[in-house]
Amino acid sequence: MPELPEVETVRRVLEKEILNLKIVDVKIKYNPIINNDIEYFKENVIGKTFKKLERRGKFLIFKLNEGNIISHLRMEGKYFYIPKDSLDNKHIHVIYYLSNGYMLCYQDVRKFGRIEYKDEKNLFTTPPINEVGYDPILDKEIEINRIYDKIINKAVPIKTTLLDQSIIAGLGNIYVDEVLFKSKINPLMPSKNLKLKELEEIIKNTKEILSNAILNKGTTIRSYTSSLGVEGNYQNFLLVHTKEVCPVCGLKLSKIKIGGRSTYYCKNCQE
Repeated sequence: MPELPEVETVRRVLEKEILNLKIVDVKIKYNPIINNDIEYFKENVIGKTFKKLERRGKFLIFKLNEGNIISHLRMEGKYFYIPKDSLDNKHIHVIYYLSNGYMLCYQDVRKFGRIEYKDEKNLFTTPPINEVGYDPILDKEIEINRIYDKIINKAVPIKTTLLDQSIIAGLGNIYVDEVLFKSKINPLMPSKNLKLKELEEIIKNTKEILSNAILNKGTTIRSYTSSLGVEGNYQNFLLVHTKEVCPVCGLKLSKIKIGGRSTYYCKNCQE
């Protein structure tokens, strides 16, 4: 699943290509991908121009000269910017025909991704964007106590809590494993037992790990590939996720399931 660094990579690559291009037509091949009424969506995006591409958590925000298109890639969503009629397959569900003769295609093998039009007034005041929590890359100021208050009333494992996008946005399965290892915290620890100092360490390591992953264009594991063939190589820097031996103490790493997610950690270093 694309996490924050992968979504940020897509944003950076696409923004260079689509800015100031007008949407002359839209073809929707699988209606459930669009959260709006289909005709409402088309009426509000056809004829509009891409002015900026932003990100909030794992959401892409295509800012138009009027309104916004919100996109969540979920498990396997991908964007392709290609010449008109140069690609079509059963997994391409939305096609934006652009004023320069190119297409912006949304492909999603598992059909879990979602796209929605929002006007400017409702963009940050209604779901889904108003439910997104602290963004470790975008938010320069952190209300540490506010985040802590959301965590200490939970009895679930700390890994489960860190996957909650309403608390810290952008972290997914891969990077939570890495952050908890660097923070020396057992992923099974009940969230309510987390100390404020430990949360500060989590935030620090989250910023560092996600920033480094962005520099390396994200992590290419299984299906993730950003648009225009850009592939990440941060998988070469992972310390525990998918690994067998702890890079610190040399003991065999544990692999368990937490909330259905494969979890890698060191029982010795993450007591």
